[in-house]
Amino acid sequence: MARVLIIDDVYESLVSGLAAAGHEVFYEPEIFSIDVCARCAELKVDGLIVRSKLYLSDSFFNQVSSLKWVGRAGAGVDNIDEKSASERGIKLFHAAGANADSVAEHVIGMLLAFRHKLILSHNSVVSGKWYREGHRGFELKGKTIGIIGYGHTGSAIARKLRGFEVNVLAYDRFNKGFGNEYVRETELSDLIRHADVISFHVPLTDLTRNWVDQQFILGCKEGVILINSSRGEVFDIQSIYGFLATGKLGGLLLDVYPQEPPLKADNELSQYFHQLSKNCNVMFSPHVAGWSAESYQNISYVLLSKILTDI
Repeated sequence: MARVLIIDDVYESLVSGLAAAGHEVFYEPEIFSIDVCARCAELKVDGLIVRSKLYLSDSFFNQVSSLKWVGRAGAGVDNIDEKSASERGIKLFHAAGANADSVAEHVIGMLLAFRHKLILSHNSVVSGKWYREGHRGFELKGKTIGIIGYGHTGSAIARKLRGFEVNVLAYDRFNKGFGNEYVRETELSDLIRHADVISFHVPLTDLTRNWVDQQFILGCKEGVILINSSRGEVFDIQSIYGFLATGKLGGLLLDVYPQEPPLKADNELSQYFHQLSKNCNVMFSPHVAGWSAESYQNISYVLLSKILTDI
């Protein structure tokens, strides 16, 4: 029997499933991040389940010596010091692929809404205006969509784009040999040179942090639309912000941000986001691409299965 602390909201099947398997579960999603370490030590937990409430650092693991495993209710373990966990023999679990369809639909939905000016059109009509020409949209058919990161989510997007009659290019630093009838595997330089739209589906690592910077944008096609639903810090917002004014960057569609919420913090970065929020070529959503009703359930099912199989 394991003592398990859950510090974020999860679908109830994860809580009840662990309890049914004989584990003692402490479900405390309202706990403040600063109190988690002390609570773990107090309970002498074997397992901890997190989402994105805090970063599990080397210092955290030092203070919670009883910990044997950590489960993250999401895709990836970017908010966990993997090296420190590995050195202590702490197993890590996450729900890879559980929200792939949700993210894929969200990305395509954002792109369609942006290309057809649906939010601008709605706001115009409800304000009493009837300005048809100014809200003329653009079709996806015949355009080239680039996908960077071809794992569960990248491949889900490619599958769902089949009916739109677009050309799909994909690049993955580690995954090779995936080309098929609806996606062409390509090198990164070819993708950014030819893609009208680029969607990012990569983890946050030393290689991807601030990856999308001035140099990246300069290599892209004029008027490229960038979509980020992976990790906020993949984009260096300060360095690419100015390309919206020149038209080199034709659209910036963001579901994730270097700081969240992006407009709340009192710092220089939040000022950039305040300016972005006024730009008609920018679209925001509040980190919900992978958080549909269905994926909320699926993440818990997948994570529960992995934990019960391997602890």
